Amino acid sequence: MDKEQRDRVMTSLSTEERNSFRQLIARTQQERKASSSELFTARDVLESQKEGLAPQLQAAIDAVIARDELGPAAGQPPPDFNLKLLGSEERVRLSSFRGKRPVALIFGSYT
Repeated sequence: MDKEQRDRVMTSLSTEERNSFRQLIARTQQERKASSSELFTARDVLESQKEGLAPQLQAAIDAVIARDELGPAAGQPPPDFNLKLLGSEERVRLSSFRGKRPVALIFGSYT
């Protein structure tokens, strides 16, 4: 499922479905915080929540699971990449920081 498909699923939810989805996610986040397990995937947590939900809500959960599975799994190293430094033409590779100092990676969809 690509981003366009996920966006289509999420925007097709009615107000009531969107509220139900938010409540489900909030409940799931609380359960994750209370869990003693350190590493688990969205699939581990959400798959069991789909039973008995409306088809649109099941599709929204599938979209969240698909988004989670796009990146590296918890505990695996991130993919190597290079980016241009702000205000410079110099490029830097993520792997060049390995073993040197902490690196914070912040990813998000701001669309």
